[in-house]
Amino acid sequence: MSGPLPRPAAFGAFELRAMAALLAQGRTLCAASLLLTALALLGLFEAAGVGGWRPALWLAAAAGLVQLYCAVRVDFDARLLQALAAQVEADAQAGADAGAARLDAALAALGLRKPAAGPARGWPSRWRGARGLLLKQAGLVILQSAALLAALGNA
Repeated sequence: MSGPLPRPAAFGAFELRAMAALLAQGRTLCAASLLLTALALLGLFEAAGVGGWRPALWLAAAAGLVQLYCAVRVDFDARLLQALAAQVEADAQAGADAGAARLDAALAALGLRKPAAGPARGWPSRWRGARGLLLKQAGLVILQSAALLAALGNA
């Protein structure tokens, strides 16, 4: 199922909102991960009282922290795409490509992105990066779940 994404003729507000809607699913992953992280931390506190060393719980807690970083980035991307879609809708003359250039300039001015030295990234490249970050977030939640299950199995 992984392969090159079909490239629409032009990226507009609808495509940007669709991308943002998919990235918004990261909020559900984050909520699940926070619950798993809390369970791992409770298990670590319990293990500390018993004197046991539980590496699977440490792995679950660490994966939760990394997932939280990914969740912040995914949510930021989703909100930026929503804002860009609104800007594209408001200014019918400017397309998503012009909005992307403006977004890159704003991020560079804020110090959140290095100024582009070469040609601007296209939407397929941007989409792959955002989707990859969401998949990394999902993978970390799966890792957390597996680590907690392993810790329960060894209890």
